[in-house]
Amino acid sequence: MKNREIIEELYRCYRDENVERFSELCSPSIIWQQNEGFPGEGTHQGPVSVLNKVFKAFNNEWKRWNFTIERILDAGEDVVVLGYFSGVWRDSGKVFRIPASHAYSLHQGRVTKFQQYTGSDLKVASSEVA
Repeated sequence: MKNREIIEELYRCYRDENVERFSELCSPSIIWQQNEGFPGEGTHQGPVSVLNKVFKAFNNEWKRWNFTIERILDAGEDVVVLGYFSGVWRDSGKVFRIPASHAYSLHQGRVTKFQQYTGSDLKVASSEVA
């Protein structure tokens, strides 16, 4: 698989909640960095930590959510995904749309690093219509 295809498969795993395949695509020592103020914020190491601290946080904060890919930029061992999160906040019921970009580093067919880039004011984003 090419690196771009690995990243596309990773997003399919999110959508399909395929925990086993997600873990296979990631290095056991993956470093996953979520923006401050975003659900699951902080730095997490290892696929289990990412699944437990990031994706569970999304489901705790958001009643419904999706990440839509608008563009994938393949730079060899680095892949950048441009898109946006959309969904509904669990506590307020407000819809949101949050632009985001995700930078991935890969080595020998596995994701070794993830860095998220989003706007920092999620309260403003929560008043937007998805």
